[in-house]
Amino acid sequence: IQKMVGFILKDRFLDETKRAKHVIGVDLAKSSLQSRKQQFVRNAIFDAAIELFAAKGFDETTVEEVAQAAGVSRASFFRYFSSKDDLLAQNVVKYGHALIEAIKACPPSFTLFETMHETVLSVARQTVNHPRTRQVIDISKRSGPAMQAHMSRMIEVEGIVAAAFAERIGSSSKDELEPRLLATLTLSAMNVAIMSWYRGDSQELSVAAEQVFSRLTRIVCEQT
Repeated sequence: IQKMVGFILKDRFLDETKRAKHVIGVDLAKSSLQSRKQQFVRNAIFDAAIELFAAKGFDETTVEEVAQAAGVSRASFFRYFSSKDDLLAQNVVKYGHALIEAIKACPPSFTLFETMHETVLSVARQTVNHPRTRQVIDISKRSGPAMQAHMSRMIEVEGIVAAAFAERIGSSSKDELEPRLLATLTLSAMNVAIMSWYRGDSQELSVAAEQVFSRLTRIVCEQT
């Protein structure tokens, strides 16, 4: 009897486990689908906004016009972005997350200089492949408020990049001198490379990044 009860309990446990796995799988699928839908709408709003900013100007474009162009309501716009400024800053936020992933992907054997170098090269390849990169820079350079909006999250980005470097070198805080310095150097090198590519000094952003680090190495070596 004990064996029979044991088998029954085991079967019930397996059935419950299967049901639980099925429910979890369905929930995950729903969650994934919802996430993809949200990203699709977010991208549609962003793309519509950039097209309008490029055609009309950042200052002259209203949230209502962006929402209409994206095929969503004004309320839907504010579910994804808190303002036009927040929308234009999204590229910088994505750029920050790309830098973090690149830092984490570097082999443990890399020196800090090699880590910065590889991080900038990796993100340069991603940045140049983004269809809106040059357009966003154009919009930012044509309008003071647009430039301010675009750069409004840069302090936040510097903080998360410093935190990634702090984790890599074992610092107790992202606010210590070394991780902050590494973050600032990485962001500066990236910015110089992007602007060099944007101006046409280099046809390839990765080439511009290599030139930046070549010059940086020469400058540092001259001081030693």
